[in-house]
Amino acid sequence: MSEATLLQKLRQADDETHVREVAINLLEASRSREAIEAALRALEHADVDDAVRPALRAKFQAYASGKLRDSAGLVRERLVRLLAAIGHPDDLDIFVQGVNTYEAQPVTDVAQNLRAASLAGLAYIDSDLAGVYATKLLSELETTSAFNGEPAMTAINVLSRQGKILPIYQYVLLAGLDAVEAVQYEVLGKAVESLGASFPANLYGELVDLFAPRDRALINMGLITHIVEQRLEALYPALENMITRTRYDELHHFGVVMLAASRDEALITILYRLAQVSPPPRADNFVEALELVPGQKAESIIEFLKSRS
Repeated sequence: MSEATLLQKLRQADDETHVREVAINLLEASRSREAIEAALRALEHADVDDAVRPALRAKFQAYASGKLRDSAGLVRERLVRLLAAIGHPDDLDIFVQGVNTYEAQPVTDVAQNLRAASLAGLAYIDSDLAGVYATKLLSELETTSAFNGEPAMTAINVLSRQGKILPIYQYVLLAGLDAVEAVQYEVLGKAVESLGASFPANLYGELVDLFAPRDRALINMGLITHIVEQRLEALYPALENMITRTRYDELHHFGVVMLAASRDEALITILYRLAQVSPPPRADNFVEALELVPGQKAESIIEFLKSRS
């Protein structure tokens, strides 16, 4: 059956079983990017199972071997995500191949999302091996995406879910300042947020002292999140400083909303005190935060703030 006929049958398929069957046939038979992407779109909206695996694996290997062109790794990323959704242990080789794939185009690597998707798939099958690759990928600042922080963001998520905070801490210690220089604020912010409940407060204070004065919004959001969620009372003064001294309105807004959402008496008290001396340009941030706090005191402060506007 020709590619054109299969494409037409795919468009006309009216139930999921038929859609999946035609999509598999189209994926197996096609070499054109348009047809392959049409098949993948259909499979992404269907329930995939072991019956789909041979076609997905064969197409991945066709791209990986260079028989088909996928210079940015975008098609392989989609294939890997479908295989990860199935989660079959025999696809370990595909995920390992994916986390080891780098594509320079022309000199900048563009396969970050492929490595991230492959790492996520690997984590479901072999957590120890995934932890090793996550540690490796987290350390590779030069090939971390400047747009979405991948695959480092996925690496942090994998390590955090596994309770492996030491590689994350080592990354912060050894590469944190380099990450600041590389403008990888989101990655570093995620890292300092993900150190877990058992991380020593005194060592976390050292990280706050190191990074907070630089006033990078995404980094300080991570610091604020950790301090609030772990109730690190010794660092509440530093928390106040990050909120009150930042030049970024979005960081200020984030900080006061975190205080309000904490439902913690000490943090709510800080919120009340800061709101009562708020400069007018930031009063709206406090109003939004205080609207999350029940009680007469919050309502009275809101009225006070509105009366000044």
